[in-house]
Amino acid sequence: MAKLIKTKIVATVGPASQDVGVLMRLIAAGVDCFRINFSHGTADQHQLMLDNIRAAARRQRATVAVMGDLCGPKIRVGAVQGGGVLLAEGTEITIQRKPVEGTAARISTTLAELIDDVRAGQRILLDDGKLELKVVRREPPKRVVCRVITGGVLAGGKGLNLPQTNMRLPALTEKDKRDAAWIASRDFDYVALSFVRRASDVTGLRKILTRSGSAAKIVAKIEKPQAMRNIDSILKVADAVLVARGDLGVEMPLPQVPLAQKRLVDLAGRAGKCCIVATQMLETMTESPSPTRAEVSDVANAVFDGADAVMLSGETAVGKHPVRAVKMMNEIARRVEDHLRDTDGDAHYGRRLSDDQRAGVVSGPLAAIARAVRALACGGEVRAVVAYSLTGSTAQALSKMRLPVPILMLTPTERAAQQACLYYGVQSARADLVEHTREVLAVAARHIRKLRWARKGQKVLVVSGRPLGKSGNTNTLVVHAV
Repeated sequence: MAKLIKTKIVATVGPASQDVGVLMRLIAAGVDCFRINFSHGTADQHQLMLDNIRAAARRQRATVAVMGDLCGPKIRVGAVQGGGVLLAEGTEITIQRKPVEGTAARISTTLAELIDDVRAGQRILLDDGKLELKVVRREPPKRVVCRVITGGVLAGGKGLNLPQTNMRLPALTEKDKRDAAWIASRDFDYVALSFVRRASDVTGLRKILTRSGSAAKIVAKIEKPQAMRNIDSILKVADAVLVARGDLGVEMPLPQVPLAQKRLVDLAGRAGKCCIVATQMLETMTESPSPTRAEVSDVANAVFDGADAVMLSGETAVGKHPVRAVKMMNEIARRVEDHLRDTDGDAHYGRRLSDDQRAGVVSGPLAAIARAVRALACGGEVRAVVAYSLTGSTAQALSKMRLPVPILMLTPTERAAQQACLYYGVQSARADLVEHTREVLAVAARHIRKLRWARKGQKVLVVSGRPLGKSGNTNTLVVHAV
């Protein structure tokens, strides 16, 4: 098994990684959460991936989370003759409402309504911004005419972005609603919502999940400038955010993306929510057995920023070296965390947030206990923290305190144990519901010894609530000698 790191690793499942044997190796290499991308594949393929992930986790005797990623209102170019056409700079090209096999003079898209919303002078970006068009005139309701500003080969199915257009599109398409209902009836821990623009997008998905009886948490993918403007309200209703740097880098100038990443990580920390950094982190390893130095620095900087998790996409979904990519990401995070511990005696937020800011998202006894836990953990005598929790909220609050020691969350609830796999610095395990605090201490000591986090006589902190078995009632902190 890979050495335990505090930063969590999310890996996308695809043709290169969907077999149980490969999934077991990925778990051993350090994967905490698997992502199933609903932009590709059928329901049967998604079910196979989910079943194989759970089977691999059972065989590894590991707890992992599974996240379903809705595709959202992604606009793509329609079919193109010969698979690709050359758009020459300075030429005109028509985007028409009616589907057509594309040529250098005329294409269609998967969203006919864009003809109604774009305006003259606005930019249209194709293939992750590699090609750029400018609308020169509108001919509603049938077509718009554009000039090619930056040319190149355009293949069918490539993405289309409208950074200057206010599209009247819901964040949840009809396909997304069907996929969300399907996810809600199965063993998923998280649902990622693409192209979030406002808080109501998140609450709309929440209603679908709640109606289906799902306890899955919602990850808001931040990939639109509108989401950056509404980030405070989005953070209030989402359970986590994902810095989707691909579309974000198309929708805004590239030099702004690193600043957006740092701002999102910081705001998520202050809001007590998980933050995942994603897109092209080790892109070279899709083909090559080694990353570039720039990619290594990129992953390291996400850890330095204080991200709760870092994510691999094509590297594990379709790449030639999925296990090697996870091992590399794990090693980069380990080196950064070792450096932070050796140089600061503290982790990422220690230099930026006060104890009050760290505990500011919780109130009452839990806030006081979180501050006390951090003070004791930084004293040097405590080896670990154990949080006995029904829902995982206590463990998540302690995670945001960025403790210098590991956190073990014990819970009788399988869903809470799996969801905790995204909490920085937290390892989760199932434990039976007990009646007395002394039983909690005995269970905690037994798990800590099994993990070899502490030896006989060494101190651990045990956080729980009285009466036991009632959620949202954390009020007890015990300094316990193993």
